[in-house]
Amino acid sequence: MLEKVKKYSVGIWALKGCADRFVPGGYEGGFLSTEEAIEKVAKIEGIKAVEFMSSDFDDSPGKIIPLLRENKLQVAGILVNTFSRKWKLGSLSNQDLCEEAIEEVQRTVRISDELGCDEITLWLGSDGFDYPFQVDYQKQWALLLETIGELAEEFPNKRFALEYKLKEPRKYLFVSSAMKALWFAKKLGKDNVGVLVDFGHALMSKENPAEVISILGGEKKLFGIHLNDAYREWDDDLVAGSVNLWDTLEFIYYLDRIEYAGWLSFDIFPFRMDSSRAVELCIKNTENLIKLAEKIDRQKLAEAQGSMKAENSLAVIQEILEV
Repeated sequence: MLEKVKKYSVGIWALKGCADRFVPGGYEGGFLSTEEAIEKVAKIEGIKAVEFMSSDFDDSPGKIIPLLRENKLQVAGILVNTFSRKWKLGSLSNQDLCEEAIEEVQRTVRISDELGCDEITLWLGSDGFDYPFQVDYQKQWALLLETIGELAEEFPNKRFALEYKLKEPRKYLFVSSAMKALWFAKKLGKDNVGVLVDFGHALMSKENPAEVISILGGEKKLFGIHLNDAYREWDDDLVAGSVNLWDTLEFIYYLDRIEYAGWLSFDIFPFRMDSSRAVELCIKNTENLIKLAEKIDRQKLAEAQGSMKAENSLAVIQEILEV
């Protein structure tokens, strides 16, 4: 039980160095190259794959491939960077820039071919709005559906995962919740368009992460997981399992229930921490929570849930904490 869950990846950005608006140069005094970050990842026991951004590469990942092979690292996915300065007013939903945004996705697909990866993440961080009356909702949503639908048809062998988020960098993102992302994927009717659930994004959207993956799993639309933690008001990208233990435990339990077999990818920004140690803590916390989840008496929990009384379910879960 739960062995399929133990499949760990990390976003390369977590190891490159993190900056915020107060210290744009980063708290570690600079930033690593993609090659240097890969070498750092390779030293972290338990990490078997890396996630990249399309902006990590110019035209070809040729220099990266031998390094990945040498360190026996797979590629879990590639995030299309459509949220930099160029796309400040939107990318795939921006009528003036959508063709260039499509070209960036196409470039990302070519890179993924070289890396042997079929997972493409679309986090549309610039596609949204900041003020009432700023955009034509019907027009922008229609364009977003059209562009992603065309990309899904053009590349049927790639899986396009919509990573939703409530806000930031825009005040409102179009794809802002699990149900909007699911509606989007179902509206397109493409088997290769699904949803990536970021644990912290779900918390920020006032969602229950375990409920979300249960619904998406049932619809066969759960394409990926970003695991981290947050204080529910912002995208804190904290060490996984460091704040919301019960929610993370339930999340892991339901990953097993829905038989999720994809990567658990740690998406963290350890601004003031040693990045390698932060990832190691993610793994350790996750492993410990998996051990706790394995101790849950599933039959007793099912019976307790059947009563729909919180005290019955809580009593079953409390048993795993007995010493």
